[in-house]
Amino acid sequence: MSTSRKRTPAQCGDDDFDVEMNRLEFEWRQGYEASIAARAAYQALACDRSARAELLDAARERLDRAEAAKSRLAAKIERLQDLMLSRG
Repeated sequence: MSTSRKRTPAQCGDDDFDVEMNRLEFEWRQGYEASIAARAAYQALACDRSARAELLDAARERLDRAEAAKSRLAAKIERLQDLMLSRG
């Protein structure tokens, strides 16, 4: 006798949702950590009066990119949550 159960399409969709949500949340956490590191580097350079302006500009650009990536991922997570709630 087989112990496997057939899953309904809704359950398959839930599994797909969970996998995608886990992937996005993992990427968001990576982005969050990258933004913390970028902010720390920028702040350290900003406090260094001998830091060259181009280094400070580059650090600010890295911080801006990290924050933007994190925001894009948060928006994707929200859209996925809204989609799942609308299906519910």
